[in-house]
Amino acid sequence: MDINRLYASGRGVIPRGWGVQIFLAMLILLSGSCNQPTVREVRNVILDVDTSVDDIMSVLYLLQDSGITIRAITISNGVAPADSGLEIVLRLLDLTGHTDIPVALGALHPLKGNNAFPLQWQPSVSKPFGLNLPPHTLKASNDSAGSIIIKMLEKYKGNIDILALGPMTNVAAVFQTNPSLTRNINLILVSDGAVYVEGGIYTEYPAVNNRVSGWNLWVDPLAAGVIFRSGADVILVPLDITAMHGRDPLLLTHSLAEKYKARAAGIIGKSMADLMNNWVRSYHYMGLPGDSLKGVPIWDLVACMVYRHPEIALEWQERNIRIREGDVEVAGQIVVNSSDKPVTRIVMKGNQALLDSLLLETAGK
Repeated sequence: MDINRLYASGRGVIPRGWGVQIFLAMLILLSGSCNQPTVREVRNVILDVDTSVDDIMSVLYLLQDSGITIRAITISNGVAPADSGLEIVLRLLDLTGHTDIPVALGALHPLKGNNAFPLQWQPSVSKPFGLNLPPHTLKASNDSAGSIIIKMLEKYKGNIDILALGPMTNVAAVFQTNPSLTRNINLILVSDGAVYVEGGIYTEYPAVNNRVSGWNLWVDPLAAGVIFRSGADVILVPLDITAMHGRDPLLLTHSLAEKYKARAAGIIGKSMADLMNNWVRSYHYMGLPGDSLKGVPIWDLVACMVYRHPEIALEWQERNIRIREGDVEVAGQIVVNSSDKPVTRIVMKGNQALLDSLLLETAGK
């Protein structure tokens, strides 16, 4: 029996990497004893981040999860320049007491071209998105992002995931020179891209005339193409469910941010509460402030929560996709190849109430 197809429905399937975990959980439930120890596999993870607000939230979220071991954090050049992002992550790890995680500087430019996030979006190093980060005493890894990714893929072969939360330059560069390493990866999680909805770039920043892409894919479309052609098991959490204009987006509401703040304990919980409430107050969409909207986007945090709790996802699709390169207007666009073998699993709908409940559970940790 293929346990990964056991949960198949007419709308999609549970991703391959999660079938065994679900099966173990079923065995525990079927044992009939509430006193049986919980079987839980600790998952090794490489975080590749561009240090936007949702990246920082994602790091905090994963730091408090005992089922996750972050083996390395690599910095991509995105919302924050790579060198500033490196400093932010080091400060964050020092603040939260996670001083043993190696942090490596990544590429300063895309594999091709010069697309970039708006300069005015770059966060302060000492107070990114309103979060106070005091000076630190940590040192960055002597390894480059690419070198440390290679080391971790070789060391944890078959038991390591990559969460690609920014432009995918660092990971793609590794695969270009070491294509066989894709076999060492359990899965790659990608947060971004517009499958059936309009891209979010023009709406957020009309100076860039692109209505079909997400920022991460647009900044380095060549890198994104390398990832989706790599042969690795890719899970895509697109703008369709994470952006304001998505069909039924998973968002952070003002109410949830307030509830989280009331429960927050410890440095991680309080830091997350600060970020949430600052983000709700500062985010604007189509001229409207976040606290007057139905919610604000937390793109990468939603992706990471789906990664940890696949039951949040209510609809999956399997597709073969490619990424367009070329002019500003089309770079980063997702093109679905319906005639080719599906190689990417895409989350198309999620359970907002469950996401809220699971996020609140982490507030006091």
